[in-house]
Amino acid sequence: MPTDENLRAWGCVIVSVCCFCLITDETSKHLFLKCPFAISLWNWLGSKLDCTIDKSSVLSLLSCILIACSSQVSDIFVAGIVHTLHIIWISRNSMRFSSDTVTLHASKVRLHSAIAMSGNLSTGECIPSDRPLLDSFSVSMHHRQMSDIIPVIWKVPSPPWLKVNIDGSVIGNHAACGGLFRDHLGSLLGAFTCNLDNDYVFNSEVMGFIIALEFAAQNGWNRLWLESDSTSALMVFNNISLVSILMRNRWHNARHRGVQVISSHIFREGNCCADKLATIGHAVHDTVWFTLLPHDVTSDFFRDRVGLPNYRFP
Repeated sequence: MPTDENLRAWGCVIVSVCCFCLITDETSKHLFLKCPFAISLWNWLGSKLDCTIDKSSVLSLLSCILIACSSQVSDIFVAGIVHTLHIIWISRNSMRFSSDTVTLHASKVRLHSAIAMSGNLSTGECIPSDRPLLDSFSVSMHHRQMSDIIPVIWKVPSPPWLKVNIDGSVIGNHAACGGLFRDHLGSLLGAFTCNLDNDYVFNSEVMGFIIALEFAAQNGWNRLWLESDSTSALMVFNNISLVSILMRNRWHNARHRGVQVISSHIFREGNCCADKLATIGHAVHDTVWFTLLPHDVTSDFFRDRVGLPNYRFP
């Protein structure tokens, strides 16, 4: 933006002063974050959003956005920050180039109207507890539609196929994977978890595929339905170049051990057993095979077996 600070950097020789406070020269940080006029607007916005806005830098402004909030509320937080920056800038230009008088009250009214318009135009959705915040900006609630909530049900394979659900996990660059084999009755045939040390999520998913194929070959299971919640990892069955060069030889060997494979995607809500096995992998060494499921996995296993759905929310 062509603040006095930037104009000077571009070679313009000008006398600079902040239009709002007339105390110091105009810099981007002072104008948008440190000027008493800007501070008053940010504090007002924080009181409306019921949060404390970090004004130490432009990037830190975004830290006030709640991590676990509805999409419509998230849109209002973003709109509040963007419109506040915009109103500070246009108010500055009005004072400098049109000699207009800009009051803090008028700027707050203008900011409130801009946020209300953005909130009402938002395509996001809210939950009942968002009502006080939305009402404070005169924003209509956009409720989730029941049709948007997707039931996710794990399905048994048709005989003679066996199904193995795979998942990968990465915590602090530390990767693991896990999976479990089930037959057409939903009965457990075995499960595994593996510690992969330092790796990426994609590679941990692919390594889960490899280990599943190796266990299937060892047990004589030659028809395998492989299921994962990672659409990108499943693409390796059609494009071998996606497999890391370090795993390419092991992948090739696993794919040529006489196991016929079909693959499919399932939402993560239906892949809970494999997800928990992958998480357990962070606490083990190398690869562990289970004939009985760990206690943490049993409740999800029986939900899958009796066909109880999990729900995927928008």
